[in-house]
Amino acid sequence: MWTVAPSDLVGLLRLAILLLCMGGAAAMDHWTRRVPNDWWIRWGVAIVFLLCIEMMLLGADWPLIFLGLGIVSWASISVIGTPSITDMKNGSYLDWGVFSWYLLGLVGMGCSLILHGENALWVLGLHSNPPLFSIKDAAQLELAMIHAYLLLDLFCLAISIGFVELSWRMRLLHGGADAKALMIVAIALPWWSGIGVLGASSMIPPMVSVLVWSAAGFLLLPIRTIVTNFSNGVKSPINMIWHSEKWSFDKIIGKQVWILSEVIECTDGTRQVSVRMRPRRIKENTETIAAKIEELAQMGETEAWITKKHPFLIYVLPSIPLAVIFGDPLVWILSILGY
Repeated sequence: MWTVAPSDLVGLLRLAILLLCMGGAAAMDHWTRRVPNDWWIRWGVAIVFLLCIEMMLLGADWPLIFLGLGIVSWASISVIGTPSITDMKNGSYLDWGVFSWYLLGLVGMGCSLILHGENALWVLGLHSNPPLFSIKDAAQLELAMIHAYLLLDLFCLAISIGFVELSWRMRLLHGGADAKALMIVAIALPWWSGIGVLGASSMIPPMVSVLVWSAAGFLLLPIRTIVTNFSNGVKSPINMIWHSEKWSFDKIIGKQVWILSEVIECTDGTRQVSVRMRPRRIKENTETIAAKIEELAQMGETEAWITKKHPFLIYVLPSIPLAVIFGDPLVWILSILGY
């Protein structure tokens, strides 16, 4: 008779909590373009707690659990910041707690590498005589393999967090909520096992697969925009209709859009309407948008080219069940290419 392991139930519960967390965050990002840190902290605590429970059920030892918590503490910098020496001297319990969190993570990493590093290298094919070869008891051998795979999974989790952090710092991810969301996804789905993947899984962390599915959703935007423009009778210019739309002024006010049409001054002192391919990298509020519309109206314009602000979380949310149902899209791509 087929039974579900307790660790699998915990993994599925963590997946359900992740979907609830991302659903609320996507709604807030869509309506207000802001997700408060308290949202990520509250849901993150539940997710991290379940992650620790699953690791215990899988047989993880304390060094591996401390390593996992250390990686989570690294991700927590985006919402609670780094501990301050000045605040620690002043008796800040939060800073002391976070500092202790970091310290336990470093201790866990060192002990995990000493205890399970060679076995993990053997799993990767980089070691020929690991300590697990000397284990005679079948149960102990299985536990050693579990520890080796958990160590590799946790290092993949650390790489995922580092990738998101680097992308955020390099402005490849423009919103802080986008980076925090991907970190939550990485922590909630650190490995493929335990979440009931129906498709093909791989050594690539699930967060990367969720990111790829999200990018695939973005690729559909130009097709949708072209169809919308054609249905509105706008068929030119070609360089605009695939990423922007032409809206009347009364439709623009109050909407989350960038205005691409603007009034510029020529070298001879005259003014004319210009259309940009990309929006300016400045924050625009209701007043600045109204001022742009007023300038365009003075030039006799009644419409303006705009590009919509598409919240990234709207695409991350459906990408999570897609990754769970269909698995890693990179496996599908490589199989199609014959690799």
